[in-house]
Amino acid sequence: MKNLLGYLTCVAVAILLRVYINGSGGTLVLYLLAIAFVISLAALLITKRKLVAAIKLSTEISAKNEEFDADIMLLNAIRIIPSCVVEVTAECSDNIGAVSPLEFKTIVAGGRQQSVSVKLKTRYAGLGTVKIKSIRLHDYLGIITLHLDSSRYEKAVGKIKIMPNIPDTGSQTELLKATSENASFDDNESESDENALGLTGVPGYDHRQYEIGDPLKRINWKLSSKRDELMVRLDEKVTASSQAFFLDIPSGNHDPMFAMNIDNIVEASLAMLSMLIMEGFESEYNYYLDGWKSMKIKQAGDIIELQNNLAAIAPYPQEKRFAFSHEIGKTAPICFTACMATSQGEFSSLMEEFNGSFVVTRLSGLDKQTENMWLVDETFEFRKMT
Repeated sequence: MKNLLGYLTCVAVAILLRVYINGSGGTLVLYLLAIAFVISLAALLITKRKLVAAIKLSTEISAKNEEFDADIMLLNAIRIIPSCVVEVTAECSDNIGAVSPLEFKTIVAGGRQQSVSVKLKTRYAGLGTVKIKSIRLHDYLGIITLHLDSSRYEKAVGKIKIMPNIPDTGSQTELLKATSENASFDDNESESDENALGLTGVPGYDHRQYEIGDPLKRINWKLSSKRDELMVRLDEKVTASSQAFFLDIPSGNHDPMFAMNIDNIVEASLAMLSMLIMEGFESEYNYYLDGWKSMKIKQAGDIIELQNNLAAIAPYPQEKRFAFSHEIGKTAPICFTACMATSQGEFSSLMEEFNGSFVVTRLSGLDKQTENMWLVDETFEFRKMT
């Protein structure tokens, strides 16, 4: 509006000049103002038809809290004249923060490509995106503003994989006890059976008192409770079932803390896997990444591989959420869910479909809703909710 008033003022002055002072001089000024408006309008309309935008990120994968650049590239396909003034507004997903402003104005020379770098910083684990929110076009005189058709930049999306950390939480006895009771060994056999030979001639269990340094997975908790002292097995069972984990990240949650909650629950699951590996447990980890995937975790290297895979994790389509239902029959499955109190319905539907234990974060705000529910805090300490 200010520029329009300024332009009209110039026209009025030119008219006064032509009428009262110098007719030819005033006429010349009016011609120049008209030509300027026509050229400005022509550049605006041509730019609207010919401008194309793209985004390129300086890296495809990054750790958390690392800076990177997003290059926003504008191509002016007309060689004759430069573009009008182009105002670009970019936006990024909640797990990415802006270091420099996400808005800028520029003019692209005719037949050239103009690249403007925006500095960003990774915040939380998972797939991050950078895209163009809007492009507004202003004529040279600043009188007219148009919006560039979104079809010319909607595919301009930069994606970056942000790796979660693997927290070192040490050994948490209560958690390991619950896990070992659920998955690794069958403590329902009597003591006499555990020392007997099977029909195949394979020996059963032999026991001794617990000594400092013994893996907690070898503790026979049922026998220990009978004898009122910790007893460990000397032989592992021939077949031992692994603990099954599921990662639940439903879509549709618009809570501003959801990205942080995803980060917390992903790292909590990695912390538990790391803890179990140190104690000799094997696990099976199920997650959604372009379809439900299952990964056996048998050694520390498997966790590193999973860490890289989870760098691309993102909320999955609602219709795919319970596609793992055929897997729920596994022994004592544990579900790490990113559900929050602000989306209570999501957790309620999960409890209806999933028959196992649940792990939620303190950040989620969820209270105890089932007996098999665990809470993990910011330091990745697990405790059973009471």
